[in-house]
Amino acid sequence: MINLKNILKRYIFIIILNIFVFQYLQSQQLKTHFEENLIPLNTPTDSISIFLTKTKEQAIIKKDSTLLINTLITQSRFNRFKLNYLKAFSFAGEALFISEEYKNQLLIAKANEELGVLTYLYKQNEESENYLKKAHQLYKKLYKQNKIDVSQIYKSYYNLVLHYQRITDKENLQSYIDSCIIFSKKTKLPPIYSIFLDEKKASISEWNNAPDEALQLLKKAAYQLENETLNSGLKNKDKTFLLIIYGRIAIIYHKKKNLNEAKFYFEKFTKIKGVLGETTFYRSFLYSRYAEVLKELNLFAQAYEYEKEANDISNSLLNPRNEKNRGFLTIKNYYKEELIKKREQLNIKNLELTKKKKALLNFRISLFIILFLVILLTLVVRQRIKNLKFEKKQQNSRELLDVKNKELTTNTLQLIEKEQVIKQLSDYIKEANPGNKSKIILKTIERSSTSLWDSFNRRFNELNKGFYERLQEKVPDLSRADRKLCALIKLNFSGKEMAYLLGISLGSVHVARHRLRKKMKLERHQNLTSFITSI
Repeated sequence: MINLKNILKRYIFIIILNIFVFQYLQSQQLKTHFEENLIPLNTPTDSISIFLTKTKEQAIIKKDSTLLINTLITQSRFNRFKLNYLKAFSFAGEALFISEEYKNQLLIAKANEELGVLTYLYKQNEESENYLKKAHQLYKKLYKQNKIDVSQIYKSYYNLVLHYQRITDKENLQSYIDSCIIFSKKTKLPPIYSIFLDEKKASISEWNNAPDEALQLLKKAAYQLENETLNSGLKNKDKTFLLIIYGRIAIIYHKKKNLNEAKFYFEKFTKIKGVLGETTFYRSFLYSRYAEVLKELNLFAQAYEYEKEANDISNSLLNPRNEKNRGFLTIKNYYKEELIKKREQLNIKNLELTKKKKALLNFRISLFIILFLVILLTLVVRQRIKNLKFEKKQQNSRELLDVKNKELTTNTLQLIEKEQVIKQLSDYIKEANPGNKSKIILKTIERSSTSLWDSFNRRFNELNKGFYERLQEKVPDLSRADRKLCALIKLNFSGKEMAYLLGISLGSVHVARHRLRKKMKLERHQNLTSFITSI
């Protein structure tokens, strides 16, 4: 009966092992926890975590954001080195979140880079590419501004080399290898970086179905590392990269069905001792592949031993009691969680802000309406007061005009009476004493007397300015005699008084009034005097 539990364990082991195979392939080529120069080189590995925790606390106390973010990035790299990915993701996410709040482009680039490396190691290719490209864009911008040196922009290009090697993107891999070569000429990089690039070129050769070309590149790299001298510039620790080189050569020979050569290089790989940390997982992968070669060579006893080595790592790796193993399967992304929290808080704030804006808008609208009504009321009141003043002034003017017109009427009537007395006296003198002496006296009276109408008309114009003009506008075809009659009607003269002033009979006055009504086109119910008075 098939043991489903063992199958599941084996399947999970293969997934985790693949992660760490890729991890170790690149572990020596990624930035380490010593990169930021926060940790003294002689610090024991067991003390590094405590040292970084204290440094972080000091940064918080001093409110030193730069030191805090660099410490978080270093903590992520150290936990990555210690295979504690749960903490590594948490520290890197926190670093990115704080760096974006702090708005420091270099620190944002470093945090994105570290998250790119972590997601790369976990084969989250899409996320890895996003993080690494964000970091690369910032590094390029900073390089153009002369804020970082060539080695930093080179490493950013190299991160993308690793990524495109992982996803088997031949064109982009070649492009970024070329960029690395260009930048390597601008600065003095350790010789090991040239060997790293040869190993990447070997991948392109494999993809182009040129295994011999790939073997040539890998064997050249192996020869350089095996024959490391003082003049070569290589360091003794660089030899650990031979584990990758031998493993790759052996696997290519295995694919070529050259089992003896494959066995030869697998044996060379097994002799590399003293490499700790991530090599454990790559060793497990190579032990498993070596066991396959030995089985094909019918060396079952040896195959069993190496298969057992791989299984021992598997059992250790999949022990659920091991806290580290839980981190392999459940990764907490602090950055994303904080972004979600921040987005939720922002939504709540936006909602509150919307409510406040709405309340403020309502208040402003109400205030505007009240202000508008107050202004409108003020204008209405002012206009009303102005109208009242004007009406009062008009009323006073009308009253004054009425008074003056009454005075004019009274004076005119007095003049009429005076004219009548003078006429009677003149008639009496003519009858009683028709001599020359009387004629002289009558001529003197005539010379001293002025025209009664002229005197009246002059004073009427002074008191009723514009009357004749307004009358002419309303009734254009009035004669001079008609206008005289209108002036007398306006002052309420009687027919007899009008006849005397105009020098016509009373009957003629009535006829003149009748003609005037016709010219003014008045109806029977309309009063002539009221119509003329309103002008």
